Amino acid sequence: MSVPPETTPPEGTDGEQETERDAKNGPLTRFAERFRVPLGVVVAVIGASLAVVFAIRPLDTAAGTSGLITQGAGVALWLCVVGVGVTWALDGARKVTNAFVLALVACYLVFLISGL
Repeated sequence: MSVPPETTPPEGTDGEQETERDAKNGPLTRFAERFRVPLGVVVAVIGASLAVVFAIRPLDTAAGTSGLITQGAGVALWLCVVGVGVTWALDGARKVTNAFVLALVACYLVFLISGL
């Protein structure tokens, strides 16, 4: 019996075909794609933990309004990290992940500026 040509693996590949996307990506990108869910969960858990830490830490009364803004921006920053982790793990739309990243950068800038 002969095998149809479209199911015969190319010579020298032992049946493992590398897609064009895999060929362009480096090893770190392939690792991140392969372990998408565990990495996303780890990022989300770390972000949630740090959001809780920023939320429950005592507010310095001498800092006044800027201290309150700094604390709020810190919590929002880590919640954006949670959003990035969850959307990455669930392979959500790239626009949603990018929106979380942009919000994260905005929160970080507020966090830095209010801490000055």
